[in-house]
Parts: sequence; structure tokens; C-alpha cells
Amino acid sequence: MLMHIHQKISAIFSSRHPATVITLNVLILLLLGWFDVVTGDYSLIILYLIPVSLVAWFVSMRCGILFCILAISVRIAADEYSVPPDFSHAMLHYWNELMELFFLLIMAVLFSTLKKNLVTEKTLSTHDPLTGALNRRFFFDLAEHEINRSRRYSLPFTVAYIDLDNFKDVNDNLGHRTGDEVLVTVASTIRSNMRSSDILARLGGDEFVILLPETFGEAAMVFLTKMHNDLNETSAQNNWPVTFSIGSATYIEAPQAIDEVILRADELMYSVKRSGKSRLLHREFRGGANG
Repeated sequence: MLMHIHQKISAIFSSRHPATVITLNVLILLLLGWFDVVTGDYSLIILYLIPVSLVAWFVSMRCGILFCILAISVRIAADEYSVPPDFSHAMLHYWNELMELFFLLIMAVLFSTLKKNLVTEKTLSTHDPLTGALNRRFFFDLAEHEINRSRRYSLPFTVAYIDLDNFKDVNDNLGHRTGDEVLVTVASTIRSNMRSSDILARLGGDEFVILLPETFGEAAMVFLTKMHNDLNETSAQNNWPVTFSIGSATYIEAPQAIDEVILRADELMYSVKRSGKSRLLHREFRGGANG
């Protein structure tokens, strides 16, 4: 039951613009203020937690804190309107309001922190923490889905396997910090050439793979050639002794297994390595047969 309610709330607010979320929760606050006036001298602070927690979760911690202040302001206004002030108990009344504010602030921070931790955990489970590229497991899940779609609608796709030549020399001679900088820069350079539909993953220490949906060989070669040139130029500008061996396979008809897709691109990349490195080798395949 609670899980179903959570899913419904997420479905309502997750896709909304922050301004929409804030507006809706301002209306909820005003409704709670009216309800506070009607019910009289009853504490409804738990109900005020609803808009505060929604804003803290779906917008930001800062907005959640501002809503705490707004909620207490509405509470005070409702109390002043519904109950005539008794100056003999004024200090106690305002002390209670202060405690309610602290309660809302604590809950807003907790909700916002929990959301941030959940997002971080989800990102770490699907992405490489250093480069921000997808990790191996998540890439294979997405690639399998894309290959099934290509097979269903008879769409082509291209897979490119990229290996950094001489990367070990960077770690040995320039240090692992520079090695990390190289990997981050390589991922950023690749990403700057990609379309929003393309998929980038880091499969190993210095190996990346790209999946280009709905991409024939000619278009793939244009993309990969430009990307290869950009990578080499970036490496030269930073005086890194790194070049790039790329094996690329275009599938006119999708094979049955994702492993076969990656294996062919990997074999092409190793052909480049054996023939002198720093080159792009591309082939087209039609189903299980060489094109």
C-alpha cells in the first residue's frame, strides 16, 4: 500500500518543473492554513510536513528550508486568527511554534539528504564514478535492449571499441592522477561528439565502447573519424603519450547475442593494435555473416 502511494506521488511530481511543484505545495499550505483556522487550537504540524517534504525531495534542500519558514508563518497566522491571543501564555505558544519550526527543518534536511544519497547510489550502480560513462553491467543491459529494438524494426546500429595506446606509460611515468585526468578528458571528448541517443561506457581500465543506434557504416565513419581526430588532438595538446586504437562494427542486421556484437568490435580493435596502433578499422556485418 505504502509502496503504491510512493509510486503515485513520484509519478505526479518527478516529471513536473520545480516551479510547478512549488506552486502546488503553496496551495497545499494555504489549504492547511484554512483547515487550521477551522479546527481551532489543534496541532496539525504533521500535516504541514507533507508540503515541506515534497519540496525538499523534488526541488531542493534550500526550497525545503524556505517552506519550513513559510509553513510556520501560516501556522502562526492561523493561530492568531482562530484563537485570541492570551498574553499570559504567549511565550509558551511561541516556544511551541519554534519547536515546530525546528522539527520541520530537521525533516526537510533529512528528506533532501536521503534523496541525494539515493540518487548518488543509483548513479554509482550504473555509471563509472571517475568518467561518468556507463559501467559494464548497465551498458550491456541498454545495449541488449537497443539490439532487440534494431532487430524488431530492421534498424542498423554501430558499435565502436576504443583502447588507449600506451596508457600504462602515463600511469608509470606521469602518475595515476594524470592517468585519471586522461580518462576523464577522453570520456568528455567522446561525449562532446555524441548524439543524445548514443551510449558510452567504460568497460575496462583504459577501454571504452560506444553504441550508435540507427547508424549505417558511412555515417559511423564520419562520426568516428572526427572523434578520433579530436582525441588525438586533445592528447597532443596535453603532451600525453597516448594514441587511440578503434575497432568499429556496423550491423545491418542485428545478431542474436550482445556478446557477439562486442566481440567483433573488440577483435577489430586488436587488429589495429597488432598492425601498429593509432588507427580506426571499420567493418560492416549482416547478421551472422561478414558483410
